[in-house]
Amino acid sequence: MDAWQGAGRTQGERTVTIFQLVKIVLDTLYAEAVDAFGKDADTQIKEQMAYLTTSYGKLTSADRKPVDYKNPATRFAYVYKYVASHGDYVAQVLYTLRLELGAPIFDQESLRVTCIGGGPGSDFIGLLKYLAENKKEQVQKLTCYLVDREKAWADTWTEIHASLGTEIQLNANFQPLDVTEPEDWKYQKKFLQADLFTMSYFVSEVMALDKGGVVTAFWQTIFGSAKSGALFLYDDNGHETFNNYFDHQWKTAGLELIVGATNELTWPGSDEQKDDLGDYLNRFGQMPKLKTQLSYRLLRKP
Repeated sequence: MDAWQGAGRTQGERTVTIFQLVKIVLDTLYAEAVDAFGKDADTQIKEQMAYLTTSYGKLTSADRKPVDYKNPATRFAYVYKYVASHGDYVAQVLYTLRLELGAPIFDQESLRVTCIGGGPGSDFIGLLKYLAENKKEQVQKLTCYLVDREKAWADTWTEIHASLGTEIQLNANFQPLDVTEPEDWKYQKKFLQADLFTMSYFVSEVMALDKGGVVTAFWQTIFGSAKSGALFLYDDNGHETFNNYFDHQWKTAGLELIVGATNELTWPGSDEQKDDLGDYLNRFGQMPKLKTQLSYRLLRKP
């Protein structure tokens, strides 16, 4: 995605960076961790960083358990380690789509987006940043459904509009939903009416939970129920198991590939600086994630 690096970042008014926004969220999550664990908060956060590393190392294992994000220390650890880079990757993938189209992506003033597994917020802030930096997009109102199993994410991202500094009218809704429980998604319909569906680092997290084909049934329901012309943004780590699984899903559903790449070395744009996380960089013995081998697909339903 080298053509994107730095491109578009000088257009329009300057916005708050994702790392700066993440710092605001981390301050809130850190206060929650201190309330829960007192002087042991930093130790708990370090332990949860190790827990996440171990859990993500087992994503292809059929006997793995879903990651538990209820603990505020776990949510702090995730946001610190992954959200800024993952959010910027989403913005970059959208910019790649715009370059491929040779025109703005969205031609409507009111845009409806569903972020599947979007509780941690990466998809959400990546999209907001893209829209804020690309003034030729027509979007004036954004309705966003953050669909996630963990209810504890609900308070984290639904009140960030003022911090981001965008003029877009924002309506963010958190919707509890477990993709492994069909009763959760068979009778909820509004989130299926989106113009854009995003799934950032989520397919890899649920693929191994496909007991009896329940996760596959979820994807086929999403693809089958979406309206004609709906867009789908998939980005994830470069493991071929996840890419092959997802490619099979969208091809089975008859979606069209607009643009994509596999195992492309990617890192946050030049305006994103981890130093904006301040003192947190020296507390936990780990740096936030930056570069990665990224795979992405941008798809359209005929």
